Amino acid sequence: MATREAIAAGSFYPAKAEEIKKQIAGFLAKAGKQEKAECVIAPHAGYIYSGQTAAYSFKALKESKCFVILGPNHTGLGSPISVSDADFWQTPLGKVPVNKGLRKKLLKKLGIQADGLAHLQEHSIEVLLPFLQHQYKDFAILPVSVGEHRISGLERLGKALEELGQGFSLVVSSDFTHNQPLEMAKEKDMKAISLIEKMDAKAFQEMVLRQRLTICGFAPITAAMFYCKKKGLKKGKLLSYDTSATALGDKASVVGYASIAFCP
Repeated sequence: MATREAIAAGSFYPAKAEEIKKQIAGFLAKAGKQEKAECVIAPHAGYIYSGQTAAYSFKALKESKCFVILGPNHTGLGSPISVSDADFWQTPLGKVPVNKGLRKKLLKKLGIQADGLAHLQEHSIEVLLPFLQHQYKDFAILPVSVGEHRISGLERLGKALEELGQGFSLVVSSDFTHNQPLEMAKEKDMKAISLIEKMDAKAFQEMVLRQRLTICGFAPITAAMFYCKKKGLKKGKLLSYDTSATALGDKASVVGYASIAFCP
């Protein structure tokens, strides 16, 4: 039974289980009560930078027996849409099983093979798993790394996910603007977020490519918007926004983080 081992523990988040639990509990407590949503966007930077923002998404996320997690492909390894071939994903909080039945259905709909290469050194999905493990006892995941940037491919992925039917909640992993002055980053991010709130997938994808925005998870976000529209969801709701300047105090070059839920 193949296990995808943790590669971000001790760097992006603590290596010890008790430290993880304490940190996440603090984040969730500050996030307050949120209306439940079947699909959310959460950031994946180091917990000291984006953990508090991510907590808003996980407080809003609807409980499920399965969570499909779409993340960006930072490394460029693997196929354009890489569905994890592992049986389990490991973090310091334990092993999480992959939903093999759902994986088989998605692979068939997309006409592709499972591919673990994109996941080997990719942190964007792993960093979010401890939030799920902290909140829920019995669940499975389906990790999908999205390196596809063509609108047709992203629409196809969203459609395939919707055709899987009920039985899962969707988590999208993305940070927003990278390495820009604070005010510039906020301005760019709010323009992009306004299109996410309108669920205008094509306009969002076009803006990112045309303006060369540095939203690392724009592709999974775009696919998720196609999915949400087919599910009958009407809008995105910004739950929290922050930048690395809060943790570092450096306003000259920041990374933006947004917590967004998709609503009826």
